[in-house]
Amino acid sequence: MNQAVQARNLVKRYKSMQRNAVDGLTFHIAAGAVIGLLGPNGAGKTTLIKLICGVTVPSQGSVEVFGANPAAHGGAAKRGIGVVHQSGPFDMMLPAIDNLRIAARFKGLRWRDIRHRVDELLAAFGLDTAVSQLTFTLSGGELKRLQVIRALLGDPSLLLLDEPSAGLDVNGRRQVWALLDELRRQYGTTVLWTSHYVEELERNCQQVLIVNHGRLVKFAAPRDLAEQFGGHAALLSLARPHDTNRLAALLGQPELQVTVSGRRVEVSGRDVRALLPTLLTAARALGIGIDTIEYRTPSLEDAFLELVGTGHDT
Repeated sequence: MNQAVQARNLVKRYKSMQRNAVDGLTFHIAAGAVIGLLGPNGAGKTTLIKLICGVTVPSQGSVEVFGANPAAHGGAAKRGIGVVHQSGPFDMMLPAIDNLRIAARFKGLRWRDIRHRVDELLAAFGLDTAVSQLTFTLSGGELKRLQVIRALLGDPSLLLLDEPSAGLDVNGRRQVWALLDELRRQYGTTVLWTSHYVEELERNCQQVLIVNHGRLVKFAAPRDLAEQFGGHAALLSLARPHDTNRLAALLGQPELQVTVSGRRVEVSGRDVRALLPTLLTAARALGIGIDTIEYRTPSLEDAFLELVGTGHDT
């Protein structure tokens, strides 16, 4: 299978830092895959994206994009990459359409060859009526959508998304999701997507690359991560309030965490589904009446917090 991105013992260290921003990453991304990049602030996500798109060069190791060095001068790899950075500068005193013309020129694209595709993208993102406005008059959400359109000029083979949904409302985020799905299906575009909206990575990505302190933590499918590291939980509703503490005491196993609220008891832990049937049989034998049992499906966010904790790097 062709590899869109291949990283081997990839290291990046800045002179001002006491540790590596990227620290020995080895992974590969298959062509046509949609991969999420997840990690706390300061984990090395943005540095990794800069290495992949050739903006900065490794201190050690290597990274290749479709078999080529993305930082090579005049290399074809860089021309096949589209990037949406967290902040994307525009000439704010020009009409939005002129900013797209300039971007096309920098990419070596002929405007008349791509104008039809630009019109399609403007319509898809709801900017077709605003594209003649001066860029400074656009809202924050419109600027983000314009930035995504700019990255898509020329239908890149690899699309790097650094917080593409930041500043977008729910409808705007869904527009991004739909368009990226279309790109993958029609053009086989490979996508590496970082976001603090964990649920959008869980929903849209085939695999998720989790990094922390510049190191690889896990690289697997969202559902596999959720099942292996997520927080399984069950919510029990009791028939009689005075049974609540009795049930909580019975469920108080070392592998489980128990929370009581009124006539409801929540029990969580990786072994909930395995341990709960036997414990509930014991509860019924003691005359503890249970009205309902609701299981909560573990999420990628649960797994992420389990793997990297709730703290943030600086």
